[in-house]
Amino acid sequence: MEISLGALQDHRMQLTPHMRQSMEILHMSSLDLHELVKQQANENPFIELKHRNPAIRNISGSNPDWRLNVDPSAAPTLESVLLEQIACMNLDSRLKGPCKWIIGNLDAKGYLPYTRDEISAIQGSSLEHVRQAVQIIQSLEPYGVGASTLAECLLLQLQQLKGIDPLVADLIQQDLPDIAAGRLHQLAVKYDTEPSRIQAAIKQIKALNPKPGAMYSREQPQYVIPDLTLKLVEGTYTVFLENAAIPGITLSDSYLRLMEQKASQDVFRYLKQQWQAARGLMDSIERRKATLLQTASLMFELQADFCAKGTAHIGPMTMKQVAEALKVHESTVSRTVSRKYVQTPWGIFELKYFFSSSMKKIDGTTVSSFYMKEKLREAIAGENRDQPFSDQQLSELLISKGLVISRRTVAKYREQMNLPPALKRRFNV
Repeated sequence: MEISLGALQDHRMQLTPHMRQSMEILHMSSLDLHELVKQQANENPFIELKHRNPAIRNISGSNPDWRLNVDPSAAPTLESVLLEQIACMNLDSRLKGPCKWIIGNLDAKGYLPYTRDEISAIQGSSLEHVRQAVQIIQSLEPYGVGASTLAECLLLQLQQLKGIDPLVADLIQQDLPDIAAGRLHQLAVKYDTEPSRIQAAIKQIKALNPKPGAMYSREQPQYVIPDLTLKLVEGTYTVFLENAAIPGITLSDSYLRLMEQKASQDVFRYLKQQWQAARGLMDSIERRKATLLQTASLMFELQADFCAKGTAHIGPMTMKQVAEALKVHESTVSRTVSRKYVQTPWGIFELKYFFSSSMKKIDGTTVSSFYMKEKLREAIAGENRDQPFSDQQLSELLISKGLVISRRTVAKYREQMNLPPALKRRFNV
């Protein structure tokens, strides 16, 4: 066995601290970057901040018509509305605890996800007191809160109305699945009545609120500073950096002069390290600006139809495609578009929103998944509510219009758009 020594060259790239910092800053959102610079300004005497007033936006919800954020604490919650009502009641002290616990544990729809026995065990209250507490909560407005099932929720609301056909209560108690499935003829036979009477009863049921707590629910607001703005300038859509999204930094003249004086070796060494750190931070921010502007400019060149016509016209585009055009690694594009937002004529969007897979049409051309979803939404919006399309029927309808899409993909896209299946669209619960 022969043993020999030799040299092996390794061409692996080693990341310097400055390169690592540049990558981290590129990946940061504007809010995170502002926090980092504020922290560095507290620790580094060379960093002085130029105070700007960033235009912070609230992007809660799915509506692209973004609004300036308002204080969400001003809006009433389901909990506050119910607590205010029981505060006006002269309740026994043994009932107040269970009532407050129940109110605090209702779900977003206003339903009670615990049994009486479970509440009794958790609260250490008697079962009778828990039953009374549940009855109290179920008597409050909005009517229907505190129910454990959809049927109970609807019946609680029905009790507050006058002149209701007893058939309505029977249908709620026994036949909600058949109503959702559209079995009107079978229900007419079951109750020995005309289908028109069943239809009238169902109309009354649909007038009830299956989610009484939802009117008070609100998503946790998300705050963003738009990093970029897309504007139409002399007939061309152009991307601009938003200055407010980028922390303004200058170097302290007084500490520069102190460093130049070289008062002592230790002081000079410390100041030089801090000066280099400040310069490195500024350089990383400048690289972030350049990379962000370059990437976004190319993206909206590729998305010219979106610029002119809106979200339904977003074309297929991948990060690999953008990376190859910019001659950078795909991970660089991923870092650049993550948590970066652009103000467009059609609303505020995260940059990564514009990347979508391509789907073929029957004629061989391609469209984006956004286009396919929009056509799917249009098909559902135009359907007969009494006989909504199944996923298979939606697939066949889109294929007849030249779009190639399977039933499974229809179901996936429908769920992504929070559109219910056919049965629930017929009886919207």
